[in-house]
Amino acid sequence: MLEEDYYWGIPTSTIDWCEENYIISPYIAEFFNTTTNVGFVLLAIFGIYNTRKNNFAWSFVLAHLSVLFVGIGSWCFHMTLQYEMQLLDELPMIYAGCVMVWHIFEIYPEKRYSLGFPLFLVGYAAFVTYSYLIINNPVYHEVCYGLLVASIVFRSIYVVHTLPPVFSKYEKPAMTRLLWTAALCFGGAFIIWNIDNQFCSTLRDWRHVVGLPLGAISELHGWWHIGTENQTTLLHGSSLLKQIKRTMLRHSTVEDRKKK
Repeated sequence: MLEEDYYWGIPTSTIDWCEENYIISPYIAEFFNTTTNVGFVLLAIFGIYNTRKNNFAWSFVLAHLSVLFVGIGSWCFHMTLQYEMQLLDELPMIYAGCVMVWHIFEIYPEKRYSLGFPLFLVGYAAFVTYSYLIINNPVYHEVCYGLLVASIVFRSIYVVHTLPPVFSKYEKPAMTRLLWTAALCFGGAFIIWNIDNQFCSTLRDWRHVVGLPLGAISELHGWWHIGTENQTTLLHGSSLLKQIKRTMLRHSTVEDRKKK
């Protein structure tokens, strides 16, 4: 198929991933990279349901909605390979990262940071948005997003390791396992993402030899989606953050009772 015949037109995005375009469907540019975003949508919907069922704060709904928009944006980008849809994928990643940073820093029952902290995150998101439209380099976006991920990871480690001793028998080991599982999901996904970028020609040659459906295993950017979906859910979606929040609230209640 010639580029002029593509359903969504000639790709205008600054990135065209290793998956060959319009091989599976004439309506979807990158079939596997598109459909693997279903997990973001389903896990976000489940997270919203879980949040309301267990009476967690409405702020967690915002977190799940941000992940939902990442999934929708990524679906649109990989389906069309249009620059506007690329922005719909990449910029919500920054916004969702800022929401997660806010959550992991304001994890305690009492507010420890002023209004200045969320305003700083809003400013960071606005600055990245504006500057990325000018710089227009995916590496710049990756660095900006990586700073948010690093903040989330190191803050999560700090919070888990500084939990009150009274909860160290069960909660701390359980949350440590969740933290490491999330880290492994993201770390593995990041390695796979880089392999997909660096060895694309080799992966494509192998797909041509084995064909489908076996060749689909080598669509590594899709595995990146799956790994980050699980990492997001484990670390900040419906498990670790909510368990920490609940633990902190219980500890606060116990301390209040002791004082009385």
